[in-house]
Amino acid sequence: MALNLNQQIQEAINRSRQILISFRQNGDGDAVAAALALAQILQKQGKQVEIACDSFTIPGPLKFLPTIQNIKPQLSPLQKFIIKVDVTKNKLETLSYDVKDGYLYIYITPRGGLINRADVQTAATDLKFDLIIILDSPDLASLGKIYENNTELFVRTPTINIDHNPANEHFGKINLVEISTSSTCEIVFELLNQIALEQMDAEIATFLLTGMIVKTGSFKTPSTNSRTLDNAGKLVELGARREEIVQNLYRNRTLSTLKLWGQALAHLKTDNQLGLVSLNLTKHDFLNSGATPSDLPEIIDELIVNAPEAKIIVLLYETNQMVEGVISVNRGLDAHALVKPFNPEGTKERVKISIKDKDLVTVEKEVVENIKKIIRGLSSNALS
Repeated sequence: MALNLNQQIQEAINRSRQILISFRQNGDGDAVAAALALAQILQKQGKQVEIACDSFTIPGPLKFLPTIQNIKPQLSPLQKFIIKVDVTKNKLETLSYDVKDGYLYIYITPRGGLINRADVQTAATDLKFDLIIILDSPDLASLGKIYENNTELFVRTPTINIDHNPANEHFGKINLVEISTSSTCEIVFELLNQIALEQMDAEIATFLLTGMIVKTGSFKTPSTNSRTLDNAGKLVELGARREEIVQNLYRNRTLSTLKLWGQALAHLKTDNQLGLVSLNLTKHDFLNSGATPSDLPEIIDELIVNAPEAKIIVLLYETNQMVEGVISVNRGLDAHALVKPFNPEGTKERVKISIKDKDLVTVEKEVVENIKKIIRGLSSNALS
């Protein structure tokens, strides 16, 4: 009898020893919390687990989550190269190395006699991971350098893909993609409820409820349904600390963050016909508020929750050297395509751009006009 998806995932986990968990660049609290919850369960099952996300930094509101500091911004070395020297005949006097012209030179000096080629052997260890679990990511490219710098690992290693996004490209060997589910954390909870319920504890439940609350804006988005609320209730029964989550996500805003939000909203511009919202922040806005660019993702997330009619959000801001920006789009749109001339980095849902030698007003005009041109072109094609 064929195994269902949950059983296939359990079988893949049972066969593995060392597991990599990763998620897209700029992953939100849903991706972070799902990774932390899954890592805890796997460690309880005796697995060696590493979580890595390209250039990851801990978002301020999520600092309260235990073990979040274990998420690495890059992969640790995947393999060791071994040089074996037969020293049964000749003992070694010295061992040294040097790097010249891009090459590593290793110098071995015997105490007496010679070392022949036959005395030296080379070998390599197996790749560090025997299973990869990718969360809340539409494709492998969205993992950034985690994928770009380690493509051989992804070719040779079985991959489990867990996501709720309809744009997901089903790139895994096993694909658990549930587009009717509110969040990746909710999918992970339903999976663990089937294969590892006895290992669920209050900390894991808190991780998962955090991700669900982040993704649904505290259960306000249209993706929230009776199933979502039922699962949230089950997590609370398992010990999820709802008050702690709400306190840290929504009640601990610093005065500087609130001031920055006020500055951003003062510059807000909308195109209701296209569902386009644009905001800009000058260097003076940051100085006056005392905030930093690390506070900006919260502004976008709040707009997504509280302005569901906004299909495209463009947030541009000045730094000392350039103008940077974050573009976030609804499902069904491709942020990369909308700002392609500006060399975006990120996922289809959210990208970052950096532009030198232009002022904020010029960049805003060029970016917004490019987006409007593409959107209108898409609308014309749909009508023709």
